[in-house]
Amino acid sequence: MNSKTYMLIGHQKDRNAKENIAHNFAMPTPHGYLKALHMMKYADHHGFPIVTFIDTPGAFTDLKSEELGQGESIAHNLRTMFGLNVPMVTVVTGEGGSGGALAIACVNKLSMLENSAFYVASPEACAAILWKSSQAAPKTAERLKIIAQEHYKLKIADGVIPEPLGGAHTDSVWTSQQIKLAITEAMKELANMDKKELLNHCRLKFWSIGGIQEGIAVDPEKKCNMKPSDDNMPKTADMESELENLKKILEAGPSDHTNIDLIEKHKQDPGAYLGLKYKLGKLNLASRLIEIKEKSDKLKAEINQKIPAEIKGKMELLKKAQENLSKGDSTSKDLAEEAERAKKELEELKAESAKGSSSKDIEKLQAEIKERILAALDVTALKEKVDKLRVGLSSSIERVTEGQIGAENGKW
Repeated sequence: MNSKTYMLIGHQKDRNAKENIAHNFAMPTPHGYLKALHMMKYADHHGFPIVTFIDTPGAFTDLKSEELGQGESIAHNLRTMFGLNVPMVTVVTGEGGSGGALAIACVNKLSMLENSAFYVASPEACAAILWKSSQAAPKTAERLKIIAQEHYKLKIADGVIPEPLGGAHTDSVWTSQQIKLAITEAMKELANMDKKELLNHCRLKFWSIGGIQEGIAVDPEKKCNMKPSDDNMPKTADMESELENLKKILEAGPSDHTNIDLIEKHKQDPGAYLGLKYKLGKLNLASRLIEIKEKSDKLKAEINQKIPAEIKGKMELLKKAQENLSKGDSTSKDLAEEAERAKKELEELKAESAKGSSSKDIEKLQAEIKERILAALDVTALKEKVDKLRVGLSSSIERVTEGQIGAENGKW
């Protein structure tokens, strides 16, 4: 790999029953551990870096393996690996169960795929031992902390190798490139150490696992009756003060070296500080709400400036009438009529604005209406004159007729 010779050792887990039976379901026997031990000694003799791949549920547990010394072969491997003078790297590609996986995992650098697991006992076996039922396996898995992120936080794993969406099997080429990158980076770091430093590095790695803090005495009664204290529960005021502190930190910018160190520490610890993520999301939501409120106030002010004073007065009149009605006050008849009239005028104005009518069109329409009204008034006056003439003509005809009748009576 990269023009350099490595010793590769690993478990082989297959995809169908026939291949799994042929490879013993990736569970090594004492012969397998002996073969791995010989290969590691060979690599140490020739100075080859060792890379091991772990994917096993554990050592093979049958009567013959126990007779051949299964536990002794695992112990020999553990002791020998702590004395090798070459760089050693392990990658957990699937599952790493108990001492069967640890027999080839006592190395300087241990990396795990994102969806892999490393445990002292399977969750089902642990649940059967502690709760006498395998149905408690999910609860047991959570308490065992078997996933890669938990091992990284506990400093058992030195790195987490990302996987594609759906798992490593969905894109094996990309996953293999990520594994290769992790191995080369680890080997580059270990190549700068001499033999003594490599030995001390490997021993200190495992000595630091499971370290505890002593010197803080705990009352036995408190140990037995451990309950969540109400004083430690987060309150609303505390959340608000924390949000204010976060705002100040964000406004301060990247000049504070302490904050930069904290952020880098958070980045190196995946899966932790979820409370900070929640608080940042809440802070972003609050800032978005404030921004939306400012925009709405600005838009409201612009709309109020564009509304004419006449319409504003009518709207105030309607608002006053609605307030009186909501309070139960009796409104006067004139006020009610005026409110109805203002409401109709507002609706007409809305309809005209919806149609897109301009002020010039309104003035033109009003002029046409005036002309028609004047024309109608002129016709009415003319009609009155015609009626007067008709009355006068009829009266003159009656007089002439009466004169003729009188003359004829005189002749008789």
